[in-house]
Amino acid sequence: MPALQVRDFPDDLYEKLKEVAAREHRSVAQQTIVAVEAMVSGEYALAKEEPRHSLYLDFDTEAKRAARIKKRQELFESAKAHPLVLPPDAPSPVDVIREAREERSRHIGEVLDEIMERRVSYGGN
Repeated sequence: MPALQVRDFPDDLYEKLKEVAAREHRSVAQQTIVAVEAMVSGEYALAKEEPRHSLYLDFDTEAKRAARIKKRQELFESAKAHPLVLPPDAPSPVDVIREAREERSRHIGEVLDEIMERRVSYGGN
């Protein structure tokens, strides 16, 4: 089942959602599903009325979107201008991952050996 993550969700709207969920004896996730389902199926009361300006949807104006894009571009440019320089003897990412996997395998093997020793000492098969 898909998951939904909403960034920059307004605090006051979240508190209202929690209140409605509690009143309806639902979790916030359940109440969100009910609200979205009602909206997309046309049962949402405001959908039948003349559209009105939402207090919560105006954060994505063209100017704000352009500002976010510009900020992101500046961050990428800054990262390019200051590359991470590793010492020449630093291990490669592949080597680091391989070593971590080998260490994990050794640890799992040790734990399994310990379990088997206990089982044998207790008279198990």
